[in-house]
Amino acid sequence: MSQNNNERIEPVKFLTYLFLLLLGVLLIMGIKTLTFNSPSVSLTPAIDNSDIDVDAVAKRLSQGIQFATISHMDERQVERDAFTKFHHFLKTNYPKLHANLSLEMVSELSLLYRWQGSDPSLKPILLMSHQDVVPVDAETRDRWVHEPFSGTIDDGIIWGRGAVDIKSGVLGSMEAIEDLLAKGYQPKRDIYLAYGHDEEIGGDNGAAKISALLKARGLDFQFILDEGGSIVGDGIIPGMQTPVALVGIAEKGYVSLELKATAVGGHSSMPPKHTALGVIAQAIVDIEAHPFPANMAYSRQLFNTIGPAMGGVEKAIFANMWLTEPLVEHILSGSKTTNAAVRTTTAVTMAKGSSKDNVLPSEASAVVNFRIMPGESGESVKAYIENVIDNSDIEVSILGGFAGEPSSVSKSDNESFAMLKDAIYRVTQDESLIVAPYLVTGGTDAKHYTGLSDSIYRFAFNRFTPETLERMHGINEQIKVDDYVDVVKFFRELILGANL
Repeated sequence: MSQNNNERIEPVKFLTYLFLLLLGVLLIMGIKTLTFNSPSVSLTPAIDNSDIDVDAVAKRLSQGIQFATISHMDERQVERDAFTKFHHFLKTNYPKLHANLSLEMVSELSLLYRWQGSDPSLKPILLMSHQDVVPVDAETRDRWVHEPFSGTIDDGIIWGRGAVDIKSGVLGSMEAIEDLLAKGYQPKRDIYLAYGHDEEIGGDNGAAKISALLKARGLDFQFILDEGGSIVGDGIIPGMQTPVALVGIAEKGYVSLELKATAVGGHSSMPPKHTALGVIAQAIVDIEAHPFPANMAYSRQLFNTIGPAMGGVEKAIFANMWLTEPLVEHILSGSKTTNAAVRTTTAVTMAKGSSKDNVLPSEASAVVNFRIMPGESGESVKAYIENVIDNSDIEVSILGGFAGEPSSVSKSDNESFAMLKDAIYRVTQDESLIVAPYLVTGGTDAKHYTGLSDSIYRFAFNRFTPETLERMHGINEQIKVDDYVDVVKFFRELILGANL
């Protein structure tokens, strides 16, 4: 009788303990959710509240867009005359800047300016943008509302290639400095401006050469700012109803691997079990079936910052990443956009077999492109893929022998990040805005500047919706006149704030 009672009691005890455990977990989750709040934002007025001549700055950007400074992989196709005419335009329209700042031409078409400060003990700052733009596909020109290099101003919008990527950065920073010089302003620290001419094809002859020059001079910058993140609105980050200023603290690397298999070849009427191309095809299947493991380090930073502004379930999930991280990883992996933020991505882009339909290939190959997470490298990617394929008959090599390694990772809790953050708030005057660090999944010129500062950031004061974001390299690229005026104000506030 006693034994039967014990047998009945044990399940009761187990269920009681389980209930208490679940209750404890729910209590912890509730407390963490309730205390998961954004730090309060204390808005301060702009350092310089003076008016900007809206019509004049808009007109100059419109004119700057009209120079078709297009990058081409084949340098023989580059219209150098467009760049030199653009340089003349800059000198003509920003006379005070060109009278007070020194200018060096790098690789003939890239521009490096220096505005000398009054206190040589302070570290300089470097502001970057690029002059070049991507081509416009001939078959899409008739889908543009206004000609892509017209610079048309229509109903408060400036249209054209380069409006947001990123002549608005080149001219916007120049407008800010021209304005400050007109007021007799003298910075305490040196300010450098670097405008490469080939960012859209990698920056090897522009930013890379400027960086090498600055390194040879032993310079160490307080911070370096390039394009990358922007202010994004509702619909870009799921669950966010408030705007977020995304500031890139690092960017992914780039490597392409070539897979190659050889065989005897012959006529297709007597095929082997697996042709060389079949062997490569199996390798491709294996690679796509084994994605790189997730690395949540950078997404964790982002969601720790923006999570408190989310509502309901989303807030509870991100407040309790200690428990929900596997779920978050699964959700992020389900979208190509968010998947790119949590792992080294794999993209099979090219394949080649024989040159005729009835000939067995004596050699077959494929190219797979990877965007590499910080902490990994071209060689580590190669080693991972060799292990996945596990086939000694396939030769794996780094295409061209070159891998663009991931950038260094900058801090988001230091004085330099605070300077950037404060300038953003002084311009927006929006206490609901959240400034958040994130990982840039594309490439920028900033990757070439590793070693010149421990604070390299990627942020352009552009405002994007899902619709306008797609236009950046696409059809009908544009920027609102009011938003461009804020670009000018942002550079002015950043310069002033860095020289207090």
